[in-house]
Amino acid sequence: MFTGGAAGAALIASLFAAPPSLAQVPAQVEGLEVEQQYGFATLRWEPVDGVSEYQIERTEVDENDEPVGEPVITGLWRPNRQVDHEVPTFADANFDPGDRFRWRVGIPGEGFSEPVHDTTLPHWGDPDTPGEGLRTGWELEAAARFTTDVEEQAYTAQIDELSDRVRVVEIGQTLQGRPINMFVIGYPSPPETAEEVAAGATALVNCNVHGNEPSSREACLILARKLAFDDDERTMDLLSDATVLLVPSINGDGRALNQRGNATGQDLNRDFSLIRQPETFAFTAMLRDYQPDAAFDGHEYGNNQAGDLPILFPRHLNVPEPVFGQSKDLVENWLYERGSEDGWWFCPYGCEGGSTVGQSQETILRNTLGLKNIVGVLLEARSAGGPTRPADGGSQTPEARKRKTYSAIYTFEQFFDYFDANQDAIEEAGEEGRRLQRLNRGPIVFRGAYTVDPFPAPHPGEAPPNPEVPGPEQILDAPVCGYLLTEEQYHGVREDSPPGFPTTVAERIEAHGWRVQERARGYMVPLTQDQRGLIPLLLDGDAAEPWVSAQRLYGPANNRVALPDSACGKTRLNPSVGGPAQQAELVYTTD
Repeated sequence: MFTGGAAGAALIASLFAAPPSLAQVPAQVEGLEVEQQYGFATLRWEPVDGVSEYQIERTEVDENDEPVGEPVITGLWRPNRQVDHEVPTFADANFDPGDRFRWRVGIPGEGFSEPVHDTTLPHWGDPDTPGEGLRTGWELEAAARFTTDVEEQAYTAQIDELSDRVRVVEIGQTLQGRPINMFVIGYPSPPETAEEVAAGATALVNCNVHGNEPSSREACLILARKLAFDDDERTMDLLSDATVLLVPSINGDGRALNQRGNATGQDLNRDFSLIRQPETFAFTAMLRDYQPDAAFDGHEYGNNQAGDLPILFPRHLNVPEPVFGQSKDLVENWLYERGSEDGWWFCPYGCEGGSTVGQSQETILRNTLGLKNIVGVLLEARSAGGPTRPADGGSQTPEARKRKTYSAIYTFEQFFDYFDANQDAIEEAGEEGRRLQRLNRGPIVFRGAYTVDPFPAPHPGEAPPNPEVPGPEQILDAPVCGYLLTEEQYHGVREDSPPGFPTTVAERIEAHGWRVQERARGYMVPLTQDQRGLIPLLLDGDAAEPWVSAQRLYGPANNRVALPDSACGKTRLNPSVGGPAQQAELVYTTD
């Protein structure tokens, strides 16, 4: 029987209502897990269909898992963070090691997952064990301040004294006389000389070139302690097969002044080819003597819309392709993948799009390394938290400092893992780069860059650093075989160095390690050598930042083999200009 009125309407509505099992319920994250790693916690959870943003909540708790602090949103996950989205991950990293927390992951407006409780890992090293118990000033003060230079020197000396694996070498001094120390680390003991280090597999980290970007310096000081005393399989494998070099503070004066440049204000990362400053001069001579196969250069970056860890390989077009390719492999096929697994957001430096950073200046260490056949990468740890790490605050908060430093430790350890796993390929890339450069084939590019691919997780507004295509005026096609410097160009004291540090081009050439032949009319630097791609950038007047405008020399036309030094200059005119080449009678001996 039909029932009318309000009661009937209610009955009809109930007949067509979804059964309770099919009713809409708020979406909720499930499967949350937390893994404690050194200085950070990796959170993983099951993805929810249609959801592209998750909030990470953290609450400090006591040993009974009772909250002792207010919940904070410590992170925001978005799809552009990861290469692989099958398992979302986030690296939470702005806490004090050893604290205990409750974590939940939620969908904005929908609520949070069931909580997970766990205690974070303490500072590395047993505090009661000599050596392991050392702590930096940064660790002792919970990142409220940075380690002072006095503390750094004492800490360095103690590691040197207490560990048989470590030999500390002073590679030079800053303008104000601070030592530039380098940890030489190997197992069971490091090689005794630079020549022995150069003869084996070697990985280098330059930790602090800009004085007001010290997070990688703090990371390297902690890493030095771990490498000196840790007996885990990872450390033993690395140090048994290779030597690790750590330079914590190339710019000690800038660090003491908390400024980007050195004591004169010079940006040292615009001086690694020119080597006008004592700090870069000393570092360059170290590269010549120790000959690392691969290197990382630590920085911080102020754009907080980009990744946690923007990174970039050498881009200058004179970098041999095998070296460029191996450096790119480290970034795109190792760091991107492993960062995605562990919750860190790597991306190409300049990934905010439209950026002029990350270009081909040979003065920048990442490019200088590549031009010297060293597989190299630059790290730019994100300075402040930004929208995806709201609990960090500004760049100088203890929270941001912790996240930057521990993310740098993670990056450098991943670099060492890659080096250990790909040692043969890295050494082969360097050797092939040297061989190709010695052939002196192909054009010289004064400024121009390899293309960088976007990070593999597309996102609106994200892009790699801008392309840099050389114009005709930036390309030297002529078959130059060397450069002739006059006596004044070669031995004259330069005016572009600071007072108290007079240098000549001859001394700078020696620091780079180039071969020079004395001639009746001056000094000839041939291009048939390992740094062929760098030499014209410093000796050719058409280069962007040369030392001098030396005379271009040409050899026999259409030569199919690398010229001996004595053949360079036998052709007086540029064979590519003005018709047939004019070639003198050649009488020379081979090298």
